[in-house]
Amino acid sequence: MSADRLPPGAPWLARHYGAVLLTALAAKILIAWTLPITGDEAYFLIWGQNPDLGYYDHPPMVGWWLSLVLAISDHPLAIRALGIAVSMAPALLILALWHRQDPVRARLVSLIALFMPLLFIAVLTATDTPLLLFGLLATGLTWHALRTGRHGWFLLAGIALGLAFLSKYFAVLLGIALGLHILLFAPRHWRGLLLIILGVVPAVALNLYWNWDNCWYNVMFNIVNRHGGDGIDPANLLAYAVMLVYVFTPWLLWFIAREFRALGPGIREHSFGVFLSAGLIPLAVFALLAPFKSIGLHWLAVFVPFLLLPALFLSTRALNISAWLSAILAGLHAAVLLTIALMPVEWLKDHERYPDAVFYLAPQSVADAVGDYGPEWHLFTRSYSRSAVLAYYTGRDVGVFDQGSHYGRQDDLLTDFRDLDGADLLYIPSRGDLDREQMEPFFDAVHVQEVTIRGVDWSLAEGRGFDYRAYRDEVLDPVLERYYDFPDWLPEGRCAFTERYSRR
Repeated sequence: MSADRLPPGAPWLARHYGAVLLTALAAKILIAWTLPITGDEAYFLIWGQNPDLGYYDHPPMVGWWLSLVLAISDHPLAIRALGIAVSMAPALLILALWHRQDPVRARLVSLIALFMPLLFIAVLTATDTPLLLFGLLATGLTWHALRTGRHGWFLLAGIALGLAFLSKYFAVLLGIALGLHILLFAPRHWRGLLLIILGVVPAVALNLYWNWDNCWYNVMFNIVNRHGGDGIDPANLLAYAVMLVYVFTPWLLWFIAREFRALGPGIREHSFGVFLSAGLIPLAVFALLAPFKSIGLHWLAVFVPFLLLPALFLSTRALNISAWLSAILAGLHAAVLLTIALMPVEWLKDHERYPDAVFYLAPQSVADAVGDYGPEWHLFTRSYSRSAVLAYYTGRDVGVFDQGSHYGRQDDLLTDFRDLDGADLLYIPSRGDLDREQMEPFFDAVHVQEVTIRGVDWSLAEGRGFDYRAYRDEVLDPVLERYYDFPDWLPEGRCAFTERYSRR
């Protein structure tokens, strides 16, 4: 929309909306260009390199996306392009939704969404990326279906919700929120709810089949292995409250509280209640969980944009102030991230976690240190994150040695240690230091090679003649007991890992 269609005296940000949008995009691209590939990103790239109907931790959507991207390029900007685009989608959708009703408010709320901290820094492509896109689509289609009453839109909303489910299981909370809204506030559309469910069924069936055929990995990770009696910690609830204030920003919350009575009529007139349900119900569930479990910031990504829509009914003055303050906050975030990305890692040399900084902020240095080892050497670390990062920067497969954690065990699907019996393995320790005695039981001979990486003395263990049987006894048997002890309530399915290593 051209600026001359705005009313006289429109705020500067509204009049220069396009320039502000492009500036924000440029900042996000610069951040994406300069930041090294993170552990999670590198891990999801391994998914993209191994297309499947599912993966250890989550449903497969981000792996499918990255598989298509990798067919074109593995440059960080190509990998992160989807994350950048989707993080801007809430802002653009708000503009598209409201620019005919009130172009000034539409632009200001769009900019508030653009600069919202959680969305502004979201330049990575992760499982939350397709979840956000398909979650927005599912909720928007449900809103349109409720307004028109046409059954076809309900079915499309269900298909979009199914795609969100194939992105991340938090889509279940979104589905519950939409279902509760229809049952409680629009019961005459109960047939539409059945159509939404019908649209979701294929995605759920596909995911259940893959899990049944693959050790129930997603179920075991999300319900069994990652939980274990953390107890009650009221501080988590306080942290969650602070997180919400940070995400929505104190100034926007202040203006919403101050002008609260002005919101209700607009919400009712435009049937925005479904958006409120999609945001508030999941956040309320997280509030109930918070005393028992730490809530991750990224958990909120798909839900918080819906709660920006009531801001469309705030005064122009309140929105203008909020947009300016949010822009300043976004600028501070950009400055911090670019400083971290561009400063020499040696600035952190006196910090006790300097070896970690070297690995994650200067990963190419670590990759170069092992570059002289030819393909006859099989590379390993003890961490899925470090293995994934090293795999990206070396362009080679890097496995996970030892038991690892309940996170990121995709290597269980990829590495068959039986095939490595007698092979030569290069082990790269996490922080440079190496306990030789932990390696010697698994090899005919272990030689420690000392290298210096960015001022850190790094010990590389060259293990010759890998002893699979010793590794099975000391490592794989405990892994089977710890991570593959299926509860009785799970139907018996296929599991390549237990078939590979179990002695039964």
